[in-house]
Amino acid sequence: MTTYLIIGANAIAQTVARQVLTDPAATVRVVHAADQSLPADLAAQVTEIAGDLHQAATYVPALQDRPSVFSALTGVDVDWAFEELFDAQYHQQLPLTRFIMLSTAGVDDEVTGELTYPGISDVKEYLNQQRYAAKQVDEAEFPYTILRPVTLTDEPAQTPTLIDEGQPVPAGTVSRETVAGVAADLLIHGGHDYQSLAICQSIH
Repeated sequence: MTTYLIIGANAIAQTVARQVLTDPAATVRVVHAADQSLPADLAAQVTEIAGDLHQAATYVPALQDRPSVFSALTGVDVDWAFEELFDAQYHQQLPLTRFIMLSTAGVDDEVTGELTYPGISDVKEYLNQQRYAAKQVDEAEFPYTILRPVTLTDEPAQTPTLIDEGQPVPAGTVSRETVAGVAADLLIHGGHDYQSLAICQSIH
């Protein structure tokens, strides 16, 4: 039995959950904020845990059975949520198989051109929070991959271009479906351990 834990209930989280559910032996948990919800058909196939993502206790039941974790959390205070998650993991001595974090391009000052951050009023503080969240993932010492997509869109999935850390990343857009496909593949099959990857649309 393989246990997957998806954190968040947004479009990327839902798509990743549906893709890992294609494994009939998988147990899939989705933990999300109390003011969010999943579509009824998806909720019927997963163990849904709703609660305060800024409380360690919310994560304890979700972190059982050595899960492979994908955090789809976006926006501000991801670092705060991770503080509580890893506090629960550490104090309960709950090992993780791997951790995939959805972050954003720009955290490494790697973007060439102008990248937009919809819904973010203080970009500098937001990027600092993302850096701190990534630092917590690194210090947890489980296999991890950090995904840094450029600006997200609702377009259909395309072939992604993955750019290693330290390389320039062209500003632009990438679809949520594309990012979800990369995340689900890493969650199921592993690979790119201890790496941070930017994600763009296919560059011809």
